[in-house]
Amino acid sequence: MKSYLVVLAAIAGIAHANEHDPTCPQNGEKMEKGFDDAMRLKFLALHNGYRSRLALGHVSITEESEDYDLYDLLYAPTASKMRYLKYDCEAEKSAYESAKKCQTTASSWEKYDENLQVIEDPRDINHAALKAIISWATEAFNLNKTGEGVLYRSNHNISNFANLAWDTREKVGCAVVKCSPRTTHVVCHYPKIVKKEGKPIYITGKPCGGCGDYANKFFCHADEGVCIIASRDLDIYGRKKYFYPFREL
Repeated sequence: MKSYLVVLAAIAGIAHANEHDPTCPQNGEKMEKGFDDAMRLKFLALHNGYRSRLALGHVSITEESEDYDLYDLLYAPTASKMRYLKYDCEAEKSAYESAKKCQTTASSWEKYDENLQVIEDPRDINHAALKAIISWATEAFNLNKTGEGVLYRSNHNISNFANLAWDTREKVGCAVVKCSPRTTHVVCHYPKIVKKEGKPIYITGKPCGGCGDYANKFFCHADEGVCIIASRDLDIYGRKKYFYPFREL
């Protein structure tokens, strides 16, 4: 099996915050050093970068072996209404409350869905964030490959992928806590949605083809394939902010 390469590259498009960017109050003293607005926007870029790859059909759902043929790889179908996420301070606060408990399994919350990853010996907070997202994303290997669509199956070990990829999600907030000299816990919370067994995680189809389901005014750039609901999510050149290119996947 070819392992994923965790390479810390520059985060695209998030060098500077502006008046529209989230400014969250600092949570408790256990939050990992370096968790600031720039780090929040890196988490946002990681999420939106992956959702963009998924929407455009660039996510492999076939695990590579030593003798794999490039043409044998299967890819998740394109998404027609993949929404661009916003960063949410309340979700971060909830994620921090979970992360500081240093539990090794995800918790159940009334208002949030949770992704949890325990990272051993991360080089820094950026490394921990990237490893967590990649781990959650690789659950795509467990998707059904029969062509029935991208459906939620609670017994298929895809819960983290589902939280990351659900097309109608609007917000995310994350926290990073060092729980021991060798382990760092990364937690992301997403406002809870109802997951119905056997129902689509996202609607397949032409990228952006279903964006009109969200609002009369939406923005879509074919190069990213996600639905932008508010013009403030675009920079002065009409490009979407906060995307990570994910060369590792």
